Amino acid sequence: MKTAIIPELKQITTYPTPLCLINYTLSDSVLDNFPHANEIFVENGRLDGTKPIRYVVQSMPMEAYRICARSDRIDIMASSKKGLMYGLFTLSELDLANDGELNEFDVYDEPTLLLRALSDDISRGQISSFAHFCAIIRRLARYKYNTYMPYMEDVFKFESVRAWGRYSDPMSADEWKAIIAYAREWMIDVRPIVNLLGHFDKLVYVKELQPLALRRKDGMLISCMDPTNPQVRDVICKMLKEIVDCFGVGVIHCGGDEPVGLTEVFGEEEGGRLFIEHYRFIHEELAKLGCTMMMYADFFAPPWGNYAVPVTRARELPDDTEFVFWDYAAREAYPFVDALHNQNIRMVLSPGTWTWKRFSCDIRQCFDNTKGLLKADGGRSDGMIMSSWADGGDTLRELTVPGVLIGANFCWNPTSNYDYETIYNVMHKSLYGFDELQSALLEPVYHHDRIVRRADEHEFKQEIWRSPFDPVGFKDKENIDILCAAMRKAEADFYSLTPARNKDTFDALLFSLAGAKFTADKISLLPWKRPQSIEEGSIYAKRALLLCGELRALKELHRTLWHKTNRASEWELCACRYDDLCDELQMFARNVTLRRFYEKNH
Repeated sequence: MKTAIIPELKQITTYPTPLCLINYTLSDSVLDNFPHANEIFVENGRLDGTKPIRYVVQSMPMEAYRICARSDRIDIMASSKKGLMYGLFTLSELDLANDGELNEFDVYDEPTLLLRALSDDISRGQISSFAHFCAIIRRLARYKYNTYMPYMEDVFKFESVRAWGRYSDPMSADEWKAIIAYAREWMIDVRPIVNLLGHFDKLVYVKELQPLALRRKDGMLISCMDPTNPQVRDVICKMLKEIVDCFGVGVIHCGGDEPVGLTEVFGEEEGGRLFIEHYRFIHEELAKLGCTMMMYADFFAPPWGNYAVPVTRARELPDDTEFVFWDYAAREAYPFVDALHNQNIRMVLSPGTWTWKRFSCDIRQCFDNTKGLLKADGGRSDGMIMSSWADGGDTLRELTVPGVLIGANFCWNPTSNYDYETIYNVMHKSLYGFDELQSALLEPVYHHDRIVRRADEHEFKQEIWRSPFDPVGFKDKENIDILCAAMRKAEADFYSLTPARNKDTFDALLFSLAGAKFTADKISLLPWKRPQSIEEGSIYAKRALLLCGELRALKELHRTLWHKTNRASEWELCACRYDDLCDELQMFARNVTLRRFYEKNH
């Protein structure tokens, strides 16, 4: 019997006697305590047998559970309904891993980390439909997260600040309350991330909000709120009240990451003082509302950039502040982990799903980052927040799922023994029912940019939007034909697969494949240096028009998949990028065959 599931179990013992889950039925003791129990087993087959699956109340930690699975009964022992739910999900996952052919077994399992959260960026690009938010909640529960943290720069509809998110399809408090109520049924806590200083990127272009923004000495606007402006504090007070009214009392994550303009305008010492005063003020306002403050730690411990102040200054914030240390790189060491712990502050860790500015999740990078960051921490932090970002605005949200599962594994069991190959195969069995050979066929879809040499994890994706008038910039372009051939094979392999479940997630990979294939073709077909003759240009003109047709098909696929699980959100912005590139390809095709194109070059 296979015992590897996500997250990895702390203890499991198997015995020779076989059992078949469809011969069992959920007893009233289960259904009365967790009404959604039958939904957990939808993919396992109908549980309409006669042998009981029972809930036995037993003293143990709140999220812990035991399973005693025997040929005549299955007992799930826990001290809480949450422990019962986790036991049911483990039973379901073991059954899926073994294609319905289980043996008797005993399990004891409990999480290591108290906070196991997903930070979900809905501020750039897509905002889920209500049905898709519900699917996200169920997935988090299945893989034993306990907190969902939507990242909302400008997508909460503030009644007190009507201009906030005006052009971003913001969600109302009533919409959020419906999601919160549904999440509560699956024992998921919903806590917001509202950035109240930096990342003012989109809001800075709304006229009514520009007075809140910081400016350089030349008057140029910066994507950061101005902490010296009293109006900023008035606005924040109103916003915090609405946030707490909606999400309830508890921890409120108030951002604070990458306030690049602050030290640029005021210098390190004054910028640091203003930052700390700003967040002390926010902490005081939250305390009045019965809440505590969480914030990013990078102003004191930056994984990149030169906008920070010394790490010792983190101690100047209130003692109950929870700091989120994010670092998404796969490193040999994470020295800021020790540096922050040396300040005796409360801290949680945050690795990343590695889907931003990419066509797919870089599963290897995500695995190395997550495992390495938790190993460096050595169990000193209170929890982990798996960060899923949508920089670029066009990445499908379902593509984050592999990273979400990697995060689930390590925030439940930070010392998990799973290596990359194990977790890769286990996640594909869980998600789609694929065996190891089938799962291997998807490797080129996820890691297409590793087939050739890459300068970094985003270099290849950036080529899709490059103007055809600019020479190809991808550094390993000489080997692009290898990638083109690999994508054609990956496409054939993809269509040979039929997922047993999670079709929306699987279909999103078709966009990964199509986007990577188009970009490889674009690099291959367009000039690597400026054409020097009309004859040469004529060849590129035909290729540009061919790419136009491929691009239109990619846009339609993207549009279909976008609206399948998401509301309108920022689709029009994404569609404009396709249309602009198509226009440029056609303009290039027209001009590259004309003498004036070459006269301009000389």
